[in-house]
Amino acid sequence: MSWRRLRSILLPLGDALIFNLAFLGIFWARYGAELSATNFDPYARFFWLYTIGYLLLMAVFGLYEEERKFTLIDYLLVLVPVIAGFIVLQLTFIFIIREFGFPRLVLIESYLLIWLFTAAWHAWDSAALRRTARTRNLLLLGKQGDLQSFLQQSRALEKTLVVGALRLPGEPPLPGLPYFEEGPLETVLRASKADELLLLSSPDLASRMMEVLLAAKEKGVPVSLVPSLYDMLANPVTFDRTGDVPMVEVWRGQARVVERFLKRTLDLCASILLLVLFSPFMLIAVLGIKLSSPGPLFFQQERVGLGGKPFLTTKFRTMRPDAERESGPCFAQENDPRTFAVGRLLRKLRIDELPQLWNVLKGEMSLVGPRPERPVFVEQFLKEISGYGLRFLVKPGMTGMAQIYGTYETTPENKLRYDLSYIRSQSLRTDLRLLFLT
Repeated sequence: MSWRRLRSILLPLGDALIFNLAFLGIFWARYGAELSATNFDPYARFFWLYTIGYLLLMAVFGLYEEERKFTLIDYLLVLVPVIAGFIVLQLTFIFIIREFGFPRLVLIESYLLIWLFTAAWHAWDSAALRRTARTRNLLLLGKQGDLQSFLQQSRALEKTLVVGALRLPGEPPLPGLPYFEEGPLETVLRASKADELLLLSSPDLASRMMEVLLAAKEKGVPVSLVPSLYDMLANPVTFDRTGDVPMVEVWRGQARVVERFLKRTLDLCASILLLVLFSPFMLIAVLGIKLSSPGPLFFQQERVGLGGKPFLTTKFRTMRPDAERESGPCFAQENDPRTFAVGRLLRKLRIDELPQLWNVLKGEMSLVGPRPERPVFVEQFLKEISGYGLRFLVKPGMTGMAQIYGTYETTPENKLRYDLSYIRSQSLRTDLRLLFLT
């Protein structure tokens, strides 16, 4: 099995080993058998917390992205803000818990070892990625002129093979380029032996490209785009490259194992912490609901989650028990007349959402993601809004872009735009930023 298939697990595992072996090695070199519990306990009791914090910083600074051209010098420079950030966090934590027995020289020497050996480890990773880089089999979609222009640059492409193009009605074929008829995406990919789609941007093909993007995202197929000058000026894009040809990575396919692991770790740790921190407010909410409105304390409702599967969300009740008896299912709104006084306050402060932390702990939701909708509305939106089903490719969240930048009156179409923007740019850094804004 190649390094590329295992690196999402082995690379952070190697970082964790380097991190802890550096501390253990310095402790042994300095103290040997004379090491006292006073000096060693501040590390031994919290090594797991230090390790998690260090790996999260590595992920936030992009150290787990694939980079084939970085050298040892590059990584020594890239790691400076990571190590500096961890030093600040660790020293702050040591000061807060008053563990002044942690030897300062051990800290300084360990930081230096971690910096050097981690840089060497990641430089080896870059070299391994270069050695094991597979050939990218591209299936093109574009107009004849754009196809011809791209193929003329094919000699500059690194480990890339153009296997053909999707046939477009009314477009004359290029001699020597295999064409494939439109059909189910998996059928076309199997016939062409392509593993990635490359779109050659053209305003005339916007609607057709949208159809291909939706199909590719639903099937987890990576998609890249060679942008037009308009795309470069009008859209904030992050460039990839193949040789000297700039490309925009539209979809990366399925999320990497390490990204899913880090997101789940963040969900578990943060939800437990939030439950502890907000427990006094939740207790006040319980008393307020009981004293001001007859009926149950909690409100459970079926919502649609990952993969379109239903689950039950739990919230503090903010509306009268018979709120939808006459109106039927309808959206929440600002100053909703169906709410009672305490319920309006809980909703305004978003305290009514806090019991959903239990859904996060169970793995049904994430802290950050598209808000889950009720099945009756999902069924309606799937018919009315193209691409609505893409929301179910990620776990629903307690907060998201639409909740931060939108309002109760934001239309479902605009909420979908926020959700797709999040899905496209999803990363640990994005989640942390949205949690901070929340």
